[in-house]
Amino acid sequence: MRFRMSDRDPVDDVGSAHLGRLLLRALRQVQANAVTKLHGCGHPGIRTGHLPVFGYIDDTGTRITDLAARAGMTRQMMGRLVRELEDLGYVTTGADPDDQRAVVVTLTTQGYGFGADGEAVKASLEREYEELLGPGEPARLRRSLALLANLGAGERQDG
Repeated sequence: MRFRMSDRDPVDDVGSAHLGRLLLRALRQVQANAVTKLHGCGHPGIRTGHLPVFGYIDDTGTRITDLAARAGMTRQMMGRLVRELEDLGYVTTGADPDDQRAVVVTLTTQGYGFGADGEAVKASLEREYEELLGPGEPARLRRSLALLANLGAGERQDG
């Protein structure tokens, strides 16, 4: 049996859609839009998977283990992403001066340039979402998502 796309507007089904699936699809679309715009800014080698490195690295450099913890991924996966970004010229790695066994990741000049382009892309996307959703709606959505993201945080900390 072949499935075909429905002619109906996907928004019509939002009432019965699983919230988690909608959130995941929205995240993937936001990331895909950002990466497409970043490619247009002169960063053709960047993939969605690289974004957490830039999102969690400190200006003075960050250990791979800390990047992995912040991003919620394994050290091995973060190490792979860092190697890819190092090959592309966005980061450098070196031994931590406080612990020679640890690897510290720092942004290169190109990496800082990417950060500036990323901020411009973020602002552009925010304007697009404001236009799509209506005045004030992205801020309202942000508050709602923050509540969902922190749902149960109190119970986890206490118990």
